[in-house]
Amino acid sequence: MVYGGKPSRGCRTCRARRIKCDEGKPTCEQCAKARRECAGYRTEFEIVHRDQTKSTIRRMNKALNQSRSTPSTSTAVTTTSTPPKKPPPSRLLTPRPSPARQQTPDPAPTLTVPLAQRAACYFASNFLYVPLGQMPHGFMDYLVPLIDTEPPDGALRSAFNACAIAALGNREKANNLNLANVSLREHTLALAKTHAALGNPLTSNSDATLATVILLGLYEGITAIKDSRMLAWRSHIDGAIQIVKLRGREQMRSTKIGTLLFQAVRHQVIGRALTSGTPPPLGADWWMDGIGDGHLLPTAMHRFGLQASELRAEASALLTGITRTARNIDLIQQMARRVRLLDEEIASWLLALPPNLRFKTLCWLSGEEVGLSPGREYSELEMFPGRVDIYPDFVTASVWNTARTVRLILASINIRIAAWLSTPADYRTTAEYATSKAICEGAIADVIASVPYHLGWHIKHEGLFDKDADRSGFACGDEDSIKALPAWFLIWALTCVKNHDMATEEQRSWVKGRLRFIADHVGLKYANIVNDLELRFPSMFIRQDGAMPSPDPLRAGTYKGRPVPVSAMLNINNTPRTPESMGSEGRYPSPC
Repeated sequence: MVYGGKPSRGCRTCRARRIKCDEGKPTCEQCAKARRECAGYRTEFEIVHRDQTKSTIRRMNKALNQSRSTPSTSTAVTTTSTPPKKPPPSRLLTPRPSPARQQTPDPAPTLTVPLAQRAACYFASNFLYVPLGQMPHGFMDYLVPLIDTEPPDGALRSAFNACAIAALGNREKANNLNLANVSLREHTLALAKTHAALGNPLTSNSDATLATVILLGLYEGITAIKDSRMLAWRSHIDGAIQIVKLRGREQMRSTKIGTLLFQAVRHQVIGRALTSGTPPPLGADWWMDGIGDGHLLPTAMHRFGLQASELRAEASALLTGITRTARNIDLIQQMARRVRLLDEEIASWLLALPPNLRFKTLCWLSGEEVGLSPGREYSELEMFPGRVDIYPDFVTASVWNTARTVRLILASINIRIAAWLSTPADYRTTAEYATSKAICEGAIADVIASVPYHLGWHIKHEGLFDKDADRSGFACGDEDSIKALPAWFLIWALTCVKNHDMATEEQRSWVKGRLRFIADHVGLKYANIVNDLELRFPSMFIRQDGAMPSPDPLRAGTYKGRPVPVSAMLNINNTPRTPESMGSEGRYPSPC
């Protein structure tokens, strides 16, 4: 897009006649005097977002014609028997020049977009999620007003450029330009400028500095250059927490941008706590008490996530090295009740969500429909056989998957507690294990059913997705492509599924393939790092607690001294299902 001058607000008739319009309402005087029908005025939206494509081509053709009509210093004509080459597409826009004269070289007809501008547009169309219509859910939308007021040489602008160029470079290749080096240079500048800003009392706690620190954490996730930096994003989160702590909750929430930043840091705190197994810094109550955004969907999930991280840390402290006394057994049983109550509260909350905040099942796909064939690995498939769900928007989908991963963690705590309480007996024969196993299997299936929506499968099939629905959307660009933000939301949920004991080998293989796709095709390299981690929970924690009844808790139990598959020991068909799975009864015809 180029600047085409001040837009005319004259009526359509005067603009077509190329005369000055007095812009009278409802019709102009020029049309009235000439007794012509006034065609009316363009809307303000049309004026501001006018299409300049035709005028740009017209000006370019005029310039090309002028350059071609200029005689060259030599009039000699050389002829060859070689047939003329087909002109490039840009030259097809103009009449072919007469061969009577030697022509001057054509100027380059292409318009180049500066790298910074191109990267900024890519970032805005992939990460900046803004609320639209009735959906008040956004993500990183605080960056728009902050960058508008940030000086060009500020730390925020450098951090933004680093993230934008790195994200663009992971998706596209630039001729003769190493975008990774360009983004690293911007990142280095951002770090130096942030250090200077933190040392200045006037800027140390500003909104721009806090937003810069959050972006620096995102940069680590986009690039993930070395294994040694796989947890570098945590240090940036810790820095953001310190800024929020120094400013205080009340001061942070005194402005709209401050409130959005507070919510963003709180979102990061949950990821920090749940992935590290530590309680949230400052405690869950500090982040949730007295908040004014309790009506928002993500806020409720933030509360559940913070409470779950506290319970997880407390349970780990109790179960690690605890002696089996009557008092300690009572403490563990109380912990189990608290875990179950929180899980039931999350399940009830999900069931109570209104229809506009729930997912819908699009179809069920068989193995043949997803391309499964003998000799083909699950990791190669785009889809996993089974259910395919769709959501109102990506933030809502993220909230649902966060709820599922939190329930996976809570169910794993319950299994770990059941193993400790039942030692030396086999915990896999207990009712607590059967219930928790069913919850985990349902949550894993629901996460997998959400993956196609996050990775853009629905946009390939006409009629599956209401593009005009009232929902959040990206700050610019179209919605008909794979976006980085929903893939970013998906990484942690897929990591939990991949590492969970209850995932089948087929599910685990498919999830690993999707994580590779996110790293290689979407360009979020952190997915490669988590994909390479081989962990299993809750079995590794049960083994750590000394409560493992057999070398492998999933392959077989024992019955009368002989190994028996777990599925044969438990009546899985009678175990409770997860509430979110109950809304997807029956099979639907596949649109594929």
